Amino acid sequence: MLVVGMDTSDTAVEWTMSELIRHPRAMKKLQKELEEVVGMNRMAEESDLDKLNYLDMVVKE
Repeated sequence: MLVVGMDTSDTAVEWTMSELIRHPRAMKKLQKELEEVVGMNRMAEESDLDKLNYLDMVVKE
């Protein structure tokens, strides 16, 4: 059961990344949001997720 759950998450991330590559304007908009909210000096953390509205929309789509 654990392996199936991880495989599903991997597939979702892979699909999301491929769609962002196919849509460069969406990728740029997401990169801009990440730079503004998180910055370039650290990794995104769980506490940042509520501020990343465009990322939330991309993941839900």
